[in-house]
Parts: sequence; C-alpha cells; structure tokens
Amino acid sequence: MTRGGGCLDVREARDHVRPEAMTISVKRLLSKLTALALSTAAPASAQAATVQDEDVELDASLTLDREHLDARDAGLTLGRGLALAIHEMRPLTATHLAATWALSDDPVRRLALAHALEWAFPLVGDAVVLDHLSRDADPGVRAAVARAAWARRDHGLLRRLVDDPDPDVRAIAVSARA
Repeated sequence: MTRGGGCLDVREARDHVRPEAMTISVKRLLSKLTALALSTAAPASAQAATVQDEDVELDASLTLDREHLDARDAGLTLGRGLALAIHEMRPLTATHLAATWALSDDPVRRLALAHALEWAFPLVGDAVVLDHLSRDADPGVRAAVARAAWARRDHGLLRRLVDDPDPDVRAIAVSARA
C-alpha cells in the first residue's frame, strides 16, 4: 500500500527491502534515542506518536553501522541514550524494546542494553532481561550485566556471576557482594 503521491512509507519500504540491506548508523540511532528521551515535554498523545515513529529505527533487525567506533565504545554510547529513552517510554513499549534488543543477534545492541540497565529507571521484566543477558557469550555483556545487577540489587544474579568463567565478570560480582 502506498500513501498519497505513490510513495512508500518507512514501514512499507522495510517490507520491500532485504533485511541485510537495511542499516542504521550509531550516530543516527543515538540521535533517535536522544530525541525520544527529550520528548518528555510533549503532551502524552504526541509522545505516543513519537514512540511509534521511532520504533522502526529502533528495530533490532536493522544492521548497525558502527562507523569508526569499536563495539565496546558503541555499546557504551548507545547504552546511556537507550537508558534515557527507555525511562521515558510507556512500560509495555520499553519492555518490548528491551526484549527485542536482548534477543538481537547484534552484540552491540545486547551490550548497549546491558549498559542501559546499569542506570536507575523502572523497567517491567528487568530481572528476566538481565538473567538472559547474563548468559551471553560476550564477557563484556556479562560484565555490564554484573554492574547492572549491582545497581538493581539483584543479589541472586550476582551470586551466580561470582562463578562466571571470565575473571572481570567474577571480580565485579565479588565486589558487588562485598
């Protein structure tokens, strides 16, 4: 379906393009997260529309172009923006975004989410998301999860991460439990 003028909208275009061809730069994604976080001054109806418009670009299936950033820096940078954006979203929308990023094949998105959860904001299902990310193959993600578990006082998760195979993850978990 097309809108007036015969042009495809963003959602329709996504359906017509191979998923591997769709990319978004870290800079653009960070801009979207920042704009979403700053939309708090808007009325509730405008804010809901903003989240709907932005969710296409927050889609975890888009390939992330890190440009010149290494994965660790990209995850850290996106994590803070993601925390600010999630804090301003409606609970179900925030949980959906966190769940899709936690399940993403992209390690930078999983790392960004783990870093975001280090910040204090309410998120329905945060313990489930942290538990899932704590089993990630990337020790950087698990280290961020250990810091997030510390900040969110998830002592059960910290108790399990004390036995993590990575020495950095273990050290964070041991420090948090002390």
